[in-house]
Amino acid sequence: MVALASFMPNILGLDGFSRVHSISKPDFLVIYEKKDITEDIRPYLISLDYTDFLGGQSDELSLTFEDVDGKWLRGWYPNQGDKINFSLGDQFTGIINLGSFEIAEIEYQLMPSTITLKALSTGISSGYRTRLAKAYENTTLAGIVSIIAKRLHLKLTGTITEIKIQRITQYQETDLEFLTRLARQYGHTFKIVDKELVFMKNSDLNAQQVIVLIDPIDIVSGNFRDRIKNVPNRVVVSGYDSKKKKSRVVTKKATARRHTQKKPQKTSNDTLRIVANRGESDQQLQARADAAVSASEEEQISGNVELLGNVKLVSGQIVQLKNYGALSGRYLVKQAHHRFERSSGYTTELEIKMVEFIVDEEANDAEFN
Repeated sequence: MVALASFMPNILGLDGFSRVHSISKPDFLVIYEKKDITEDIRPYLISLDYTDFLGGQSDELSLTFEDVDGKWLRGWYPNQGDKINFSLGDQFTGIINLGSFEIAEIEYQLMPSTITLKALSTGISSGYRTRLAKAYENTTLAGIVSIIAKRLHLKLTGTITEIKIQRITQYQETDLEFLTRLARQYGHTFKIVDKELVFMKNSDLNAQQVIVLIDPIDIVSGNFRDRIKNVPNRVVVSGYDSKKKKSRVVTKKATARRHTQKKPQKTSNDTLRIVANRGESDQQLQARADAAVSASEEEQISGNVELLGNVKLVSGQIVQLKNYGALSGRYLVKQAHHRFERSSGYTTELEIKMVEFIVDEEANDAEFN
């Protein structure tokens, strides 16, 4: 993904919203170690998979080819760590560069002979895998993220909440593992895109404008989960201030996503209890409670929808489902999986989580008696 929620579809409906296009003629471009090999490999391509994650892990690319003439076992056999620049698109979007990847695994299968190249966007350089034990004191969340970005030789972008960090420790974690924990604990999402570290507030992601309006006719298949099990409705963060010799407790209550008068969404009576580490400030406790309760609300209504392929649908965007009754609303795209198969064509599957329930304009008031 070039940047979080950076792509804007260009097929507009009459109401001004973008709409999923109906006919896709996919195409791709593969630059291998700075050489364009697209036309050489095109006849051999069986399938390609590109998965764009919102944060916490590398984007993944998988390319599967047939090898009936043995070329891939000989002159074409790649090496782990080789770089691939991959682009995907169709007649509506054009070809969009999805970034650089490094081959992490090669899988070869016999009878029939096929080869699958699996690549990761973040790369596998030693700097990303080094484990550190380091304490950060009297700083801010932005200050820590900036230090790590410089250590990884990345440009830092995004919006970071001003949170004072009295003390936090990197416990024999890689920088990526530590960033993942920081983002989760303090309500942020981070993404490494080529040489850029994007670190931004989840509230900013959720507040974005709707990119695509999705009606039932647009969906090939899908499923939804509306749940209260393992979704706490209250978060309690507790800690002890050794200087003031007193305990500190922060309590936050989750709000149901669906809140109509006729069909309100029920919540659980579960409480998530978090014990703060030694030395955490009051602001850290507040931020951890806010992040945990937001994560709980996000888990209430989620789903997966499969659409006809559109490379401009990426993680970090807001889509709106309309005419879905109790499931209508604004959803954050947590993951976008683009798949092309020679036999069946190009599809895009989105993993989505509701950020706002929106009542349909022509809601059906009929209820079970």
